[in-house]
Amino acid sequence: MNYLMHYLLSGDDEDTIIGNYIADHIRGASVINAMPNSIKKGILLHRVIDRYSDMHPAVKNSVSLLQPFLYHYATVSVDILYDHFLVRHWLEYSKKPLEQSIAEFYALLENRMDTLPIKSQKISRKLIDNNWIDMYESFEGLEKIFIGMSKRASFKSNMEYTVKYLKQYYSELDRDFLIFANDMFRFIKLHKRYEN
Repeated sequence: MNYLMHYLLSGDDEDTIIGNYIADHIRGASVINAMPNSIKKGILLHRVIDRYSDMHPAVKNSVSLLQPFLYHYATVSVDILYDHFLVRHWLEYSKKPLEQSIAEFYALLENRMDTLPIKSQKISRKLIDNNWIDMYESFEGLEKIFIGMSKRASFKSNMEYTVKYLKQYYSELDRDFLIFANDMFRFIKLHKRYEN
């Protein structure tokens, strides 16, 4: 769900970006193995990022703050909230302005739309048409996202109250994000150096 973080960690290679983006939307080794190596590289990168995130103490702390209220949806909520904090600290991690990066990401999805898996196409249309990433910045935008997600949740999620808890724990979540992001960018830099 943290599309912006995954996008930024992918670097500049378009196939790596696409592979990273579609990784959660595809299943099965045969489907993945049928893809070009450059796309598979992005899929594998996505999985490396997710594994590292799941084990990181700062992420675990953020999830533990929200778990009493959001139950097993706390992890999904933290993913999105970390994109909110990434927007807030964007220039610490990217040389390009945020607006330019979002526009380039959406343009890439538009250009590759017909080649994306069906699930990725549906999500991309919603992402672009509703400009989800731009909504990450404000409390109002986040509230719309979480209310929509709450309506689609299989179980009672309380995600519609996520912004309330974000405000309550804002400083601690921000601190967790910065610790995690600094470690993650260092880790991915090393990973890319030794991945071949």
